[in-house]
Amino acid sequence: MAFAWNIAEAQGHREDGCEALVWRPATGLLVTRVSGHATLAALGFYAMHAEREMRSGKIATFHDWSNMTGYEPAARDEIKRWGKAHNGDFVGVHYLVRSKVIAMLISVAAFTLGRDLFATTDRPAFLAALEAALAHR
Repeated sequence: MAFAWNIAEAQGHREDGCEALVWRPATGLLVTRVSGHATLAALGFYAMHAEREMRSGKIATFHDWSNMTGYEPAARDEIKRWGKAHNGDFVGVHYLVRSKVIAMLISVAAFTLGRDLFATTDRPAFLAALEAALAHR
């Protein structure tokens, strides 16, 4: 089953040059897309959806951050804190980023947290992983 990036089916948050979209294509699976400069409020928007989904068990997430231009320092600090607090609530977290340096930093974070964080700059590989996750739901 192919994932449709239909904006009409997403929950959205927009503010100060940031757009965050969240889809729930299946139970236990969230897909996000962030464009622009990520804010603390955008992270809170995602966290609210993730925590709601976590009530049913562990979740897999796919984050398309390929159009994210940066983030507020407070958002970076909070995602670290929040991610550590929810370390056991994920079965896998996938990121599509535009920079190999960012992908490497996410890999370092995975090692530090002891958790499965997968980052790539390869859109077809990211979409293939998403399709595989959908096929198993």
